[in-house]
Amino acid sequence: MKTLFRKIFIFTIITSSINACTQTYTDKEEIVPGTVKLNDRLTTIFSKTKLLCFGRYALKVPIGTKLIIGSGNVDIIEANSEKVASIINEDIERIYFKDETAEITYNKEGPIENSWQLRYYESSIAKEFNLFFFRTYITKGNFTFIAGDAVSNGQREEDVAKRQHILAKNIRLRDEEEVPEDPGLCLEHGFLAEQLYKTQEIDSAGIYIPSLPDVRFSISSNKDAYGDYPPEQFEKEEREELSLLNRIQSAKDIQGSNYPKRTLLREGKRTVQHWKGEESLIRRTDGVHDFEWALVGKPKDIANPSVLEVKMYTKVAHNMVGAAEASSLTDEEAIALWDKLLSGLKFRVKVPGAPPGSYYIDPDKPAQ
Repeated sequence: MKTLFRKIFIFTIITSSINACTQTYTDKEEIVPGTVKLNDRLTTIFSKTKLLCFGRYALKVPIGTKLIIGSGNVDIIEANSEKVASIINEDIERIYFKDETAEITYNKEGPIENSWQLRYYESSIAKEFNLFFFRTYITKGNFTFIAGDAVSNGQREEDVAKRQHILAKNIRLRDEEEVPEDPGLCLEHGFLAEQLYKTQEIDSAGIYIPSLPDVRFSISSNKDAYGDYPPEQFEKEEREELSLLNRIQSAKDIQGSNYPKRTLLREGKRTVQHWKGEESLIRRTDGVHDFEWALVGKPKDIANPSVLEVKMYTKVAHNMVGAAEASSLTDEEAIALWDKLLSGLKFRVKVPGAPPGSYYIDPDKPAQ
């Protein structure tokens, strides 16, 4: 089931882009000002809620909602210690298949009990430039967590080995409904205790609400995106160019009369918690609600990640946007649901630089 929903979230983005490019231009506006309150139907759906967590974030959702965590810094596979050996062999074969000059320099037990580690060069050219990779397999019960790392920026092999050791030691299993109260990242089936905030953190997740089966709501974050831009240039030029509304306007300018038809429901600046982003809420000609909010933050700023994006579609069926006969929501209901879910997106635990109200748990504050 989880694999199916992962495919749905992937297809929603792909299909949305394809459909958008096959329509002709018109710009009809039906602006809905401000936030929209839940009607009786949606109030009933949200009468009982819970928190679900992914990465460093948490989302308040109706009871019964399923969370689908996407790819991130650590991969998770359902494999016990007996099965993981064959998976490691397959990975080794894959490394050599990609480049026969690859070289595995370490293929031994890992840094903790029930773990294994590979260290390798992907090719002779990688070896020449000292591009050295780590891959550590940490088995906990019936699940194996796979963490990758690499020697870069003048680091030593010993430094990366130490980092992998700390990571392996700090990973534990987590029940799907558990929301830990200590700093770290929620993984699928697991939790990584971590409060150094030094590595690039890439997180993605989506939710499925059984009472609204055609609705897809997804979130993605990349803490260190655009980190290769000169800071001054990024602040003065690139942030504005990368903003959601600027990207939309650029697409209009480029496509002209071929820009897709849509009914504009609401568009403009939108602050979610302390994140000063922008949103664009449209209804497409096929009845699909296509909503997007995006933040362009600052590279390596944990409280304001470089990229934080939220999307919502209606009329989804069979892994495709627009495939359902009709949207289950009116325009007003779609906006009200969007506003409600966005307001429930926060950091799970307070992080450096996050103001009060932008997180659910303060680890330094005694429980009442």
